[in-house]
Amino acid sequence: MNRLEQANRILYDLGLLNELNKYGLPHLIGSAKMNLMAWNDLDIDVENDSMSLDKLYLLTNYILNTFNPTWYEAKEEINEQGNKVWFHGFEFYLDNELWNVDIWFLDKSTIEKAEKYCDDISVKISEKEQLRTAIIKIKQDLIKQNLYSFDKYTSMDVYDAVINKGITNIEDFIRIHKKTGVTL
Repeated sequence: MNRLEQANRILYDLGLLNELNKYGLPHLIGSAKMNLMAWNDLDIDVENDSMSLDKLYLLTNYILNTFNPTWYEAKEEINEQGNKVWFHGFEFYLDNELWNVDIWFLDKSTIEKAEKYCDDISVKISEKEQLRTAIIKIKQDLIKQNLYSFDKYTSMDVYDAVINKGITNIEDFIRIHKKTGVTL
């Protein structure tokens, strides 16, 4: 079973999408939406203008009871635009493989921007399988070297390097995309 099939088990068979529909309209985004999964990671944005701490607690209960996470975090915070947003993040094992799930409750325009970004990437690689392969391989190599994180290299760095700069391997990616504070 490939990563996307496993992601669908989480979304449909384990009922995560059905549960999220109780709180707003869920949107699959990120690498799962673009079929660029390099590891077991699922990102979901939920349109919701009426999220509350009470609903956050209800969803927390569902996640804890359904997934038995090894790590879990839920929080309410203010984003850069001054809007209140909610986050649920958790890790759990599915078929002896660790999965990370990030769920953000955001306003519709923020989600539309994220979806447009994903759609633009998908269009650019749609007829160029070598780009998809390069993106996944670079992401996997970064993961192996523990360089794939928000404070080192991100998916967006990889997409930009492959699509806009023609980078197709980890060596050129690191050389061209050298970041301060990242040591190899």
